[in-house]
Amino acid sequence: MKLPASSRSPRSSSRSWFVTVALAALFFAGGFRAAEARKAKAHAPKADAVDCKKDADCVVVVDECCPCSQGGKQRAIPKKQKDSYEKDRKKRCTDTACTEMVSTDPTCSQVAMCAAGICELGDAPAATP
Repeated sequence: MKLPASSRSPRSSSRSWFVTVALAALFFAGGFRAAEARKAKAHAPKADAVDCKKDADCVVVVDECCPCSQGGKQRAIPKKQKDSYEKDRKKRCTDTACTEMVSTDPTCSQVAMCAAGICELGDAPAATP
């Protein structure tokens, strides 16, 4: 037999309220994590995806907002992604002011190369005499 709401103890009402809130929080957190996992999976490269096959498939671009000539650094990306990367970078960096100084970051003297299917920076090959 179910007791009318007026005859229930205040303690049992607060307990059921707490259980409801806790379940709602768990449901919300689970949905949030699932959405984040789907988002990360959508942007993650496929396991068999290869950025490059040879050094010419990679290019050097400004890392973040400022170039090496203005205190920044650089990075290597696949040549096929350069246009979209530059478009996004210009959009992100509209309000960024760079300094007028040459960077001493080691990436500024490196070149783009393909290593095991991934574009990365490395030292330029030594010149042969």
